[in-house]
Amino acid sequence: MISGVETYIPQRPPFVFIDEVVSVNNERAVSAFTIREGCPLVTNGHLSLAGLMENAAQTCAVRAGYCGGNKIGFIGAVKTMQANRLPKIGETLTTEVVLVQEVMNISLIECTTKVADEMIATTTLKLAIID
Repeated sequence: MISGVETYIPQRPPFVFIDEVVSVNNERAVSAFTIREGCPLVTNGHLSLAGLMENAAQTCAVRAGYCGGNKIGFIGAVKTMQANRLPKIGETLTTEVVLVQEVMNISLIECTTKVADEMIATTTLKLAIID
């Protein structure tokens, strides 16, 4: 496990959706996040679709932060997103993001989110990084 999540992402509590960076390199990043009571974007005991998206985006930011320092980035497009179910309070998400293609400051990233061995969401994002 790698500590210092906030070294890689611009978000600050309470809007941090990563507890720890499991691994990171130029091509991929893996994060872990346990959903807690009072967490933003939790409704009726479940992390919302927006929360799943934010977790994936912050995991992408970990990879980008590792590769190029503290540059500002944003989601340029959500190509696809499929959630099989919404995770509930107490469950731990493991999210992996993998770089598919990078052209100039635009990256195509595939994200998978699991609870234990159950795939609960997949997302394909286009991310833009500002120099």
